[in-house]
Amino acid sequence: MRFERGVIIDPTGFAEPMAALTLFVPYGWRAEGGVFWDRSFLCTNGYNFQWSAISPDGSTGVQVLPQAKWENNDYGAGASSPGCSQAPYTSARDWISALAAQTFPGARVIDYRDRPDLLQASQAPQRQQMPLGESRSWSEAGEALIAFVRNGRDMRGSVAAVVSFNQLITDMAGIYGNDPTISAPAGRARMNALTGFAWPAWAAYAPNGQFDFRFFEAIRRSLKPNPAWLRAIANHNTTIAAGALAEGRKRAAIIQQTNDEIARIRQQTWDMQQESADRRAREFGEAIRGVQSFNDSDAPGGTVELSHNYNHAWRMTDGTYVLSNDPNFEPFRDLGMDGRALEPTR
Repeated sequence: MRFERGVIIDPTGFAEPMAALTLFVPYGWRAEGGVFWDRSFLCTNGYNFQWSAISPDGSTGVQVLPQAKWENNDYGAGASSPGCSQAPYTSARDWISALAAQTFPGARVIDYRDRPDLLQASQAPQRQQMPLGESRSWSEAGEALIAFVRNGRDMRGSVAAVVSFNQLITDMAGIYGNDPTISAPAGRARMNALTGFAWPAWAAYAPNGQFDFRFFEAIRRSLKPNPAWLRAIANHNTTIAAGALAEGRKRAAIIQQTNDEIARIRQQTWDMQQESADRRAREFGEAIRGVQSFNDSDAPGGTVELSHNYNHAWRMTDGTYVLSNDPNFEPFRDLGMDGRALEPTR
């Protein structure tokens, strides 16, 4: 199979058009789409992805699908983030199944598997106690095998995605408990709010009997982000986050003390989601290519990308790297050479 380099362009987001990502696609395939900017993407900071490459006969192709963000809660409030909507997805499987149906009309999921290999070390579950409750965050990754019919032809495809969740649990008794004349809304002692963020997803399809997972996975792993675009989009996300914080403070100044406290908690959750915008951009590139960044002061830029299939990494004195899943591995004892353990980039 002959391949050529494809480019996913961001044509209007910054001063000049630039490549957002590159990848290898089969020679002769037709590519279209890129990174799009529009007010309809306010929930995802004003931009989104929609790109595809299709074989000459139109029967086979790959796609980078849009990122998405949504909220849901158990107390009937609308979405708190500008431009976002309410949606019921509480797991990666829920989102991937819905995305498959949106992308391939009439598609049905015939198999599903978790894809922990797409997750990065920094996406490990976290739990933080807060004045009136707690915040929880975690990430899930999965892939659905789907069947659908296109132009009368039986087709097979797959949709893979990483979804990050943030859950805010508020103890209403802690707010209203000191005043016996006031009860928590609708008698609730706790309120739960969930925010989901789905990273740009990967999809592939081919006629039934011709779907080769290894072929499509090789194309996916060839995706490589442009460092200049990552820096530019990280700065953009940081600017958006700063504006949201300022507006949140203005709103907090004109509401009552109780509502002010709830707004502050929501704002803190927003801050937690936005403060890692630059890390998001880097992790998207790493997740889609199956690598992980490690801190290495001797490497160009202070980091090095290595396979995420291993839990431990060392830089040896001769400049080479050793990867291992053995927690008891000692470079000098096992290889006769000194080495320095590397920490994952946070």
